[in-house]
Amino acid sequence: MKKKLILIIITIGLLTGCGKVPKLSNGNDAIIKFDDGTMYSVDEIWNEVKDNYALSVMLNKIDEKILLEEYKDKQSDMEEYLKNYETYLKSNYVDDAGKFDEQAMNDALASAGYSSIDILLDQQKVTYLTNLAVTDYAKGKITDKEINDYYKNETVGDIHCEHILIKPEGTDNGSSTAAKEKAEKILNDIKEDIKNGTSAKDAFEKYKDNSEVTFQDLDYFNKGDMVEEFEKAAFALKKGGYSEAPVKTTYGYHLIIKLDEKEKDTLDNLKDNIKETLAEKLIEDDSTTEVNAMVELRKKYGASFQDSKLEEQYNRYINSLLNQKKSTK
Repeated sequence: MKKKLILIIITIGLLTGCGKVPKLSNGNDAIIKFDDGTMYSVDEIWNEVKDNYALSVMLNKIDEKILLEEYKDKQSDMEEYLKNYETYLKSNYVDDAGKFDEQAMNDALASAGYSSIDILLDQQKVTYLTNLAVTDYAKGKITDKEINDYYKNETVGDIHCEHILIKPEGTDNGSSTAAKEKAEKILNDIKEDIKNGTSAKDAFEKYKDNSEVTFQDLDYFNKGDMVEEFEKAAFALKKGGYSEAPVKTTYGYHLIIKLDEKEKDTLDNLKDNIKETLAEKLIEDDSTTEVNAMVELRKKYGASFQDSKLEEQYNRYINSLLNQKKSTK
């Protein structure tokens, strides 16, 4: 869509800026002419473009301008993000010798509708800044009561765990069953050691150098640091306790022991992190947040359409987006 508009505008510029241009009966320049005498004016072409393509391109230009202004203090962070993004992208296109294959990357970009990597990076720049704007907007919607309630009911102190992971050898059900049975046998052996006087910690650490399993000291972590199933099981344990059954995750089967737990930090120290967490949840739960964030930012910078038809298109577009987002909740 954007490329079509650019091509049309360039064509208009070339045709109206060079040589003698024929005139229509109303005095407008004709930029397209047929042998049978049919001609189309600049105004006719622009009106067609305006109805079909202009709003999308103009919103991109509006948002890029206001986002660069709003987050000018984030310029270095954005450049670092784009640098890493470009490095990652290029790492996916190497030849048999391990050398960057620029042609292969350009072919892939062209098939996705990008004429160059710079065009893609410009898009990523706007995406990066838009995410900042949406997050900031969501944070502004979080109340002190929500923060206090989250601190009271959801926050916990860091915990220190070790675990033994038994990975299935394949992805089939048989491999999963075998891994589970192996985990159950190891757990029974651990329980037997404990019964015979070995500490739970020492019973687990017997598997440190066992090549048939993965043993890890996970040090201290908090909610959100581990996969959900593992985290739920680990935080449910008492200090010094261990899982009574293998815990299944996408990685395999885990046997977990909780070695220590700390008191949770103060509200003052956790407030920013809690607000970030609640903002992320708001964005996830209410998909209209993304739309409203950009609407408010455009208003803040006084962006307005001087063409009533484009303004009408914009209002319809925003209402349509909001209705779509609401219907998918």
